[in-house]
Formats: sequence, C-alpha cells, structure tokens
Amino acid sequence: MTLPEAVSNPDSTKSGKPLHILLAMCYLLHRTGAEMFTRDLAMWLRRRGHAVTIFATAFGDMANELRFASIACVTDLADMATRPDAIVGSTHQETVRALMHFHDVPVITICHDRSDDHGRPAQFAQVARHVAVDENCAERLVHEFGIARERIELIQNGVDLARFPRRGELPTKPRTALVFSNYASHDSQLEEIRAACVQRGLSLDVIGSGTGNHLPDPAEALGRYDIVFGKGRCATEALCTGNAVVVLDPVWGMGEMVTAANVAHSRRWNFGRALLVRPITRETVGAELDRYDSQDAAHAASWMRATGGLDVTLGALEDCVRSAVLQHPVIEVPAGQRTEEASRYVADWIRRGYPSAAHVNIASLHQHVAGLQQSFNEHQHMYQARIEQLEAQAMRQQAETRLQIEQARADADARISEAEHKTHQARAELAQLQAQLREVYASRSWRVTKPLRRISTLVQSNAPRS
Repeated sequence: MTLPEAVSNPDSTKSGKPLHILLAMCYLLHRTGAEMFTRDLAMWLRRRGHAVTIFATAFGDMANELRFASIACVTDLADMATRPDAIVGSTHQETVRALMHFHDVPVITICHDRSDDHGRPAQFAQVARHVAVDENCAERLVHEFGIARERIELIQNGVDLARFPRRGELPTKPRTALVFSNYASHDSQLEEIRAACVQRGLSLDVIGSGTGNHLPDPAEALGRYDIVFGKGRCATEALCTGNAVVVLDPVWGMGEMVTAANVAHSRRWNFGRALLVRPITRETVGAELDRYDSQDAAHAASWMRATGGLDVTLGALEDCVRSAVLQHPVIEVPAGQRTEEASRYVADWIRRGYPSAAHVNIASLHQHVAGLQQSFNEHQHMYQARIEQLEAQAMRQQAETRLQIEQARADADARISEAEHKTHQARAELAQLQAQLREVYASRSWRVTKPLRRISTLVQSNAPRS
C-alpha cells in the first residue's frame, strides 16, 4: 500500500510548532502496559507544549488525572471541535474509527501485543508509520500482515524516571521479593514462587489487580523490595527503580534473571512473552533467585535508566509524529480507494464478529469491576491499617507493662541489695567487736585484776543500804 501524494501545508509543517495529537486507545481502566503508555505519552506530549486529546471507549480514574493536566478525554469523536494534526493509535478499532472520522489526517499505529486483536494494525492509506514496541510485535506486523520490516520503527515503552526514583543499594543477601503483575492470582503458580522464596528466607508480596492489591502508583512500593518478578512494563519499572528482576508472568511462564549481560537483549524483546520459555516451578524460580548479584543488578539498572526514560523513548515517537506530519500534513485519499478500504474493514469486522455494543458493555463492566476491586482494596487497606494500629497499641501497652515490671523488679533488687549491704556491714562490725573482746580477755591486765574485781563485787554486795 502506497501513500498518496502529500499536500503542502507550510503552516503545519513548520519545524518545532506545537501539534494537536489525537491518541486512540480502547479504554483507560486497568493501568495495563498499553494504557499506562498512553497516559505517559499524553502527559509527556502535554509537557512538551502539544495539545493532546485521548479517544477511548471508556475511562476510569485516570480521566480525572489527565483532565487535571489539561488533556481532553472523549468517548465520541463528534465532540472534537477541531481537526488534529496527527493520530497515534494504540488499538485497532479505535484507530480505525479515528481515521475514518478524520479522513485526511496522517496516522501512526502502534502494535503493543503479539496476539491480541487490539494489536492488529490499521491498514489504510492514511497510515504513515507503523511502530512496534518490541521485536516480537515487529515480527507480527511482518509475518501476519505483510508489512515490510523497513516500514516498521521499533520504539519501546519508557518509564517516567521522576516517578520511579532509584532505590538505595541492594543488600548483598536479598530479604524481600515481589510479584508485580495484574495477572497474578492465588493459585498454584504463585505458591511455587512463594515456596522458592521461603526456602531462601525471602518474604514475598504481590501487587496487582488479580489479587485485589491494585496500586494506582506502585513507584513508592517498589523501593521496598530487593527482587521483583514481572514482565513488560512491570519489569521495566522495577529495573529503573534498581530492583533485581526475574522476567516472569504467572500466566505465560518465566524467563531469566535480568543481568548486565542480557539486559539489552531482554529489553529489545520488552522483557515479554518471547522470553517466557520455562514453566514456573519452585526449582526454576529458585535457580534464578540463586543468580542474585547486587552489583550486577545495579549495572543492569544503570543501563535501563540511561536508555529507558521517557525523554529517550517518547522523544523518538515525537520525532516519528513530526516526520509524518512534515511529509504528509494532509492525506487526500481518492473516494474510490477510501470506499474500498472501508468495505474491506467492515467485511473483516463482520467476519470476526465485533459487536460494538457488546464492547461498550464489556468496557463498562470492566470499569465497574475495577471500581469494585479498588473499593475492596481500599477497605482492605483501611482494615489492615486499623489492625496494625491496634497491634501497635497492644505492643505499646505490653512494652509499658514490661517496663513497669522491670522497674519494680529493679527497685526490689536495689532494696534487697541495700539490705544485704547493711547486713554485711553489721556482721563486719560484730566480728570486729568480738575480736576486740577476745583481745581484752586474753590480755594480762584482765587476769591480774580479776581477784580485785571479785572482792569489789563482794564489798558492794555486802555494803549497808541506806
């Protein structure tokens, strides 16, 4: 498929001019990798001075955050009053809906997933660039949709380094571990991971909506752990934080401990599904835990922070968008070609059985479930905080009681010690007096004067009494 001739538009191709960019995404509900990519991209582009609108079927709590940052969020493209300069589509159907509504706007499609229908590229003449977030997605575009590899740009997901500051140095021996995944649940896979950790004296926590412990902002929590199990974006965020990372997904399997030697290769495959080639057992997990090396993990983290920040990754995507707008500011597609492309899309849509109403209902249900999970999680945290408060209060009372007992015991010991000291002194004085008395009895003067003392005693006893 070839692009039609670009129509010159000097105003819109002016280098460095802020653009109006429309981001198309299925929904923003669960803070998955593609959803967080869209959020980060929107916030970053806005900070760069661009006007940003997000089109999605449904929004969750992220909508308030985005609108607070002056980013428009719409579920109906008819609500947009102005034509965008470019469309960046992360999911198939929403990208197609956006380009059919704005039929002369250049489009950049992004493939985030190797297998899901969301990752299928929109194959319309308006598509000026195809982007893959890793080599696995690039292979899909080549082998499943016949897109030439030279037409595909590899632009990987980045991490907001300001939100994910680097933790302190890792300990020589790890103490804490974390499963960081929305797909983790309390099943046999998690128990295998836990068993391997227990064998090595590691405590294990789980963060993710699958276990009801969803954290909207996990950045602060990551700094409390030494080893993190995760894939994709979760692994990237953990590496940037400075954790030792084992590539693992509770559904798909596990890979290796990320090291300074393999971090570049693993990153190119997005720490993702293509690397998850082994089953999760306590033996395979334990083997990777035994490879823990705090210094090597620090080198891998430094490489990740140097290459995986938003300024690097999203800067490349911004250049891609600018290039597309410069080359094709307005794309005029002949009516016949547009009709043919639309007919092909509708035929494919019917063949695949995409009921749009069902999609909306599913998205609404997802949003409702996410709200329930979040509410449950908040109540769980509230009750846990209360339990911890009561436990802390009980521990303080126990400590105070122990202190009082110890103080009373110390006072009693002091009194006993004082009494023993006085007894010892009295005994010493008595012994001294007894020794002196023995000396007097043993003296010669006592023997000489003894008869005289006897006579004196007799005289006194016989003396008349007045």
